[in-house]
Amino acid sequence: MIVKIGKGTRTVGALHYVFGPGKKHSPHTDQHIVASWEGFLPEPGRFDPDTPEHDAALTRLARLMDVRVDQAGADAPREHVWHCSLRNHPTDPILTDEQWAQAARRVVAAAGIAAEGDPNGCRWIAVRHADDHIHILATRIQADLRAPDTFRDVFRASAECARMEQEWGLVRVDRPDRTAARRPTAPERHKAQRRGHTTTIRETLRERVRTAVAASADESEFFSHLDQLEVKVKKRTLPSGDLAGYSVALPDDTNARGEPVWFAGGTLAPDLSLPKVRARFPTGTHRDTLATGPWHRAASAIDAVPGLLRRGDDEAGAGQLSALGEAFSAMVVVTTGPTRFEVRRASIAFARATRSRIRADQRAGDALRSAARDLLWAGRGEQDGGATAMILCTLVLAALAAAHWHRLRNHHQQAAAAHQALIHLQAAYRHTTTPRPTTTRATRPGTTPRARGQETPPATPEVMEALRQVLPEHADRIVADPAWPALNTALTQATRTGKAPATVLLEAAGQRELDTAASPTEVLTWRICRQLHRPTPRARAATARSTCTTTPTRPAAATPIHRLPPTEEHRRRR
Repeated sequence: MIVKIGKGTRTVGALHYVFGPGKKHSPHTDQHIVASWEGFLPEPGRFDPDTPEHDAALTRLARLMDVRVDQAGADAPREHVWHCSLRNHPTDPILTDEQWAQAARRVVAAAGIAAEGDPNGCRWIAVRHADDHIHILATRIQADLRAPDTFRDVFRASAECARMEQEWGLVRVDRPDRTAARRPTAPERHKAQRRGHTTTIRETLRERVRTAVAASADESEFFSHLDQLEVKVKKRTLPSGDLAGYSVALPDDTNARGEPVWFAGGTLAPDLSLPKVRARFPTGTHRDTLATGPWHRAASAIDAVPGLLRRGDDEAGAGQLSALGEAFSAMVVVTTGPTRFEVRRASIAFARATRSRIRADQRAGDALRSAARDLLWAGRGEQDGGATAMILCTLVLAALAAAHWHRLRNHHQQAAAAHQALIHLQAAYRHTTTPRPTTTRATRPGTTPRARGQETPPATPEVMEALRQVLPEHADRIVADPAWPALNTALTQATRTGKAPATVLLEAAGQRELDTAASPTEVLTWRICRQLHRPTPRARAATARSTCTTTPTRPAAATPIHRLPPTEEHRRRR
């Protein structure tokens, strides 16, 4: 049972909506009152909505509900209308009017509107105009002309709905845990639509601030990187001169007066407030991992996440997931093409999996954060397909481990977010490992390019013999799979290390059965590529070295941060 609560200023306007015809996608039928603060009330639903009798009944009902509001006068809350909707899950059985009436009484009592049988409670009604939901309207003035205590009303009402789900055998829906980022408002969505954008200003700023956090080792770097990302910053200081908070805006986003539209960091996401950002800066220690390249260091740090999550320390695990989100942000910047598009979507989805009610030990993720910053400083200069595939392999396993970690703790929303990120990571991995077709000057403009992998050399007899020897039951299906050229390429690369194709296939197939795999070809390709690009024991040992007290000097030629990739609508306009 899903609960949604809002507030308004006009009782008669809210009544016109709940007793009106509704919207095109959600029409209202058989509008009638199922419960109220008293048993006898005018029933506007008995009249045709287009008749004067209907309007007169609504006016009488509004006057009855507003009696105490008029008596309170200036002391009444400006938004005195309390509007709550209760909706069942689509698979739930249809509840009777009596059941909905009971649900309404329990919700208004839990939310602090009116306790059962309390004559001092607020005036309210519950209107049903569909099979699966009701609307509850109340005026927030009690008999003593004081406003009720509705603090945290949505959470108290949601907890009561959870109890009703258990008692009545309804589908149990995920409950809010106050860790999700704020959704864009309707005006923000409409502004994005008018401009032809698929993302709102709030979402764009959220992504850029996350990138700045991932690239920064201290507060000054954080604000410097925001400036590089073309984000305007307004700092809030205390009388003592200490920095207390910050707000951000885009240069071209202004209101009707031409002023920037500011968003406080904490309103973008709970973990982007200034205290939460400061908590993720290193404490002065830095891993001495200069013996290996930044791509291998990042892969090694991410590769350690699943094992660290299995240790059972919840606060340290939450810290690892927070740092893993910054690794996602770094990968968005340093990848290119279709791979970057999918990694960006994975990063946006995984951001929800980095926050839960468990307080994160941010120091637990310092090594991973350091590796992510080094990756950002290195930029795209050291990147190749193998390095990208190497990190995407480790991110896939880390996302799987994150989803499992959240499921064990009943964090259903976070587990779903990690799973969604996993889907995009797998798509990014396919873009990275699938050979691209080559084009020639003889290709005529407007002709359709050949399918991916068509330029891959044919498999050698040795590879085909090894495939039929090691996997006879899957051989025909693998060769017929569109992903076969990618597997052939991976096998060819693996054999250059001195191993026979049969040995490589045997090692890959022996990790886990292939009967339940949707595409054994893609699974084998992923396993072989992971084995090829997995950090060596020497690289992992370098990552595990003791810390040094000073941060190594960055190369002078390195670029600390890049601009975010253009969004999909920008690419279309180009």
